[in-house]
Amino acid sequence: MNKFNWVISRLLLYVAGSALLMMVFLVVGNIIMRQVSSSFGGTTEMVGWLTAVVVALSLAYSQLTKAHIELDLLVEHLPARLQSVLYVLVSGASFLFFSMVAWKLWEYGFSAMQRGSLSQTLRIAFYPVVYLVALGFSAFAWFF
Repeated sequence: MNKFNWVISRLLLYVAGSALLMMVFLVVGNIIMRQVSSSFGGTTEMVGWLTAVVVALSLAYSQLTKAHIELDLLVEHLPARLQSVLYVLVSGASFLFFSMVAWKLWEYGFSAMQRGSLSQTLRIAFYPVVYLVALGFSAFAWFF
């Protein structure tokens, strides 16, 4: 199971890195096009989507590698047994919260697909982005 978690988290991290690279090319291309003629529309919308994808898909890897920030200024002074209890409580609450976030994102993506919702500027379906973000949060919750 541990090997499977590492493979999935790394795969999601590579997709997040690709989205970050696309975001860089899009922004730089937009800046260059502004100097030459006119920028292309929808850049802000695409950068927003790609940012959400980058953040959501990199959560699982950061959870596995413990690369997140822990504020344990108060907790480190408590007895070891109480620290363990607090760790279990916080992990359980985090698992429940991020599971609910993932669940609601899957529901939102499905309803956006059913309704045929389109983005405001580019007028394209955005539910695949919602599904990618839901996938990232699902993996994040799974690795708690």
